[in-house]
Amino acid sequence: MSLKTYETIIEKLKDTNFEDELTICDRASLYLLHECINTVYHINSHNSDESPSVLIKITSLIDFATEKLHAYPYKDVPLCWRRLYTDASIVKSLCEIFIALRTEKEKGSWKHIVKTLDMALVMTGAPGNDRKEMIFHLIKEVEKTIKKFDEKNNREFNNINESLTKRRIDDNERENDFEKRIKLENTNLPTIRFPISKLSSPSLATFTSHVNILSPKPIILASCISHWPALSTNPWADLDYLLGITGKERIVPVEIGAKYTDNSWTQKLMNFEEFVEKWVKNPINDEGIAYLAQHDLFAQIPRLKEDIVIPDYCFVDTKPYFISYNHVQYTPSPDVIINAWFGPQGTISPMHTDPYHNLLAQIVGNKYIRLYAPSETSKVYPFEQDGFLGNTSQVDIETPDLKRFPLFASANYLECVLEPGDMLYIPPGWWHYVRSLTISFSVSFWF
Repeated sequence: MSLKTYETIIEKLKDTNFEDELTICDRASLYLLHECINTVYHINSHNSDESPSVLIKITSLIDFATEKLHAYPYKDVPLCWRRLYTDASIVKSLCEIFIALRTEKEKGSWKHIVKTLDMALVMTGAPGNDRKEMIFHLIKEVEKTIKKFDEKNNREFNNINESLTKRRIDDNERENDFEKRIKLENTNLPTIRFPISKLSSPSLATFTSHVNILSPKPIILASCISHWPALSTNPWADLDYLLGITGKERIVPVEIGAKYTDNSWTQKLMNFEEFVEKWVKNPINDEGIAYLAQHDLFAQIPRLKEDIVIPDYCFVDTKPYFISYNHVQYTPSPDVIINAWFGPQGTISPMHTDPYHNLLAQIVGNKYIRLYAPSETSKVYPFEQDGFLGNTSQVDIETPDLKRFPLFASANYLECVLEPGDMLYIPPGWWHYVRSLTISFSVSFWF
């Protein structure tokens, strides 16, 4: 990356003034941020060696902002602290780049720069004028340097033919095992007693009529997404392709535990390669099951979004309404909300409701899904309405405790096994339970 590019990014950071949303932060933090920005500008323009001292200051500022982020529920974090964390992370990454260039650091230092920038995306969404674009640009340039290290290492490894041959055999065995585990075997297939209706490529008019009736039901939309690159020319079932396009070093939030209602459930940030190699490819893991769940991976890594297409069905006209059975208020989202769901066999989303129309597109593997209408709410025993789990059922759906939850035995439901290329429409307020039968990658579209 040229010095001119760094200068452009620093100039944009310098344009931040005390009149925007950052002004709500305490004055000392703002002055320290501006001091660091000005020093970084001086480093870039005068080739000085103040990066290490700035790095110490800006890291302490990030630590302070992190404390503020953790002081609130995520949705309630004041914008000023998210902005402070974002701008400080960009400044820190610039310091790390200058140090890496000056001292000819190895690959690990450049990987750490990607982590610094990814943390800003994951922790804050990178609000602010052009902040997200700055981060994307910096990551792209840093990844070019990492790629050069990889190419150099590959040339060195290619000279060691004997060890490489064994490695290729081991890798082929692992890939064959992976291919087996994304294919659904008959022994894993649940018995479907109450199937969901299926439509093949319905027209927009047909779909619009369906979602706007008084009580719409779930339907499977077939033959609608088979043209996506993720299912054809750039198959996400190919883990090498997925790692390459996503980036092995990228940091993602991962849920650890069978389901989020368990006491042992937790979350962890890890790089994408670790998640795939340790948790997705490895069918047996002493630490449990890991799930990259309900994460906007496509905002974090825009190039991945090029392999999918937002379905036209997401843009049909819908009207607000209230569901009295489970107190769900549907209000159309101004934008389509896209989330990734990726993990090994056995991941579970406990039965819950969402306040949006949902199209769940299945790209890799198979999932068993069971759905209950809002009218069945009293039979599925939700947690307390005003609590964190107010939209979640207490019942373990496939092995229910009917002594504690006797009405559940009479609850009516629909069910399906969602296959690659299928897209399931779930109306607002419908209770739904999801279990992966194989390694699986799904994308949800809320609208």
